[in-house]
Amino acid sequence: MTETELKNRLTASVDEIEAAPDVLDRVRQGGSRRLRRRRLTTLAVTTLAVMAVGGATLSGPAIYHQLTEPPVAGVPVKNDPYGFLMKGPTRGDLAGDQDYLDQALAAWQKSHRDSANRDRGIFDRMQGEPRVYWAGKTPGGRVAIIGQYSDLRDHDNIQLDREGVHTLVGFVADGTNGKPTVVADSYPAPGVSLITGFVTRNTLVVLDIGKKVGWSPAREYDLENGGSGRKYTSVQFKDGVGVVELPTDTDPKKLALHTLPAKGSSDLSVAGAGAELQGDSTPDDRLWSDLNGDGNWPMSPGAEQLASTARDTFGNAVGAVSDPDLYSAAHSIWIGYGVTADGSAVYLGEQQLDTDPTRVYAVLQPKNGKARVISGGEPKRGAALPVQIRLPGNQGWSVAAKDATLSYRYGEGQWSTTSKNALLIPHGEDVEVKVETPAQTETVNITPS
Repeated sequence: MTETELKNRLTASVDEIEAAPDVLDRVRQGGSRRLRRRRLTTLAVTTLAVMAVGGATLSGPAIYHQLTEPPVAGVPVKNDPYGFLMKGPTRGDLAGDQDYLDQALAAWQKSHRDSANRDRGIFDRMQGEPRVYWAGKTPGGRVAIIGQYSDLRDHDNIQLDREGVHTLVGFVADGTNGKPTVVADSYPAPGVSLITGFVTRNTLVVLDIGKKVGWSPAREYDLENGGSGRKYTSVQFKDGVGVVELPTDTDPKKLALHTLPAKGSSDLSVAGAGAELQGDSTPDDRLWSDLNGDGNWPMSPGAEQLASTARDTFGNAVGAVSDPDLYSAAHSIWIGYGVTADGSAVYLGEQQLDTDPTRVYAVLQPKNGKARVISGGEPKRGAALPVQIRLPGNQGWSVAAKDATLSYRYGEGQWSTTSKNALLIPHGEDVEVKVETPAQTETVNITPS
């Protein structure tokens, strides 16, 4: 054993004496639907403390425990997702820099006390020695990827396909102090995506899992057809990893990975992406999630016949054209519904995907034919009339303003019969909407002449 290894083990022993802070799980706010849970924890940046061997005071059993090779509980489980990290020599252009490798391994051993995955028991029965799978220089600084065996057992905060020896992964980057720091760790959990990428500064680093993989900077929305989805660019791998320099305006929380060709929900993910930075909870960005009443808003005469099926019709139509690769969806609590001049049904609502801003939609269902989703984009927050959607085929407009009394007129004509919260307006020229609330009355021209 080298002096560096001895020093790292003694440091780890002292670190284990410190109590770890509790990490609280947050839950999704009301009205949202949880689709997948990502079991990845972003760690706080810590400074590597190097202790002189002569200055450590440890009992005999503690020294023996730290310096004795941990026994391997058995053969790793079949199809261990991260098992490839434990095979072959260290890769990357820093594979020969032993000083850096030692620092990265020491950071890994020290990081377990600060990981929220600690309360899942994944570090309780570590097996053998950790090893650096890849170490190299990237546009975002030095990076190391570490693997180590752990004998995972069922736990009150962990679920497994089967108990036994699995490989854990640690992602290491240069911290604010310039020293290697574990920024994320993960373990294989059933029914969730596998963490194969992480971001350091402006760089995405992706593990090569032996498949063609693409990356996407953000979800895109089709304003014409009301749909949403992603475009993926192929990741180029070398020596076991792919390194992607990201555009400066990239939001790491919106990144996604997918095996190519991309179809349906992805089984890969990026550390810190999606809902992960919110502790598995997505902030509620919906326009109206606090309502008086049941949120059922008739918009026109004859709307009552649509009330019982309005929510399902709207949700199913919008969901059918929405990006299937998502963490969570917050559905509309309010639903507007009405009938146009030609007898088509119209449904109005909103939807928020992951951490994206909420968007409003109208669903136009003709008497005969397929329903069409019309996007209204992001609502106009703070405006007197936040929701304004023009319907195709001269079918008019759907508008909404919570807790407001609405009416319309053409030019200088007479005001229509009022409607509460939402209103369906037949096609016409120079349409104005009167928005009345207890605080004020405002007139909005939705078809500027």
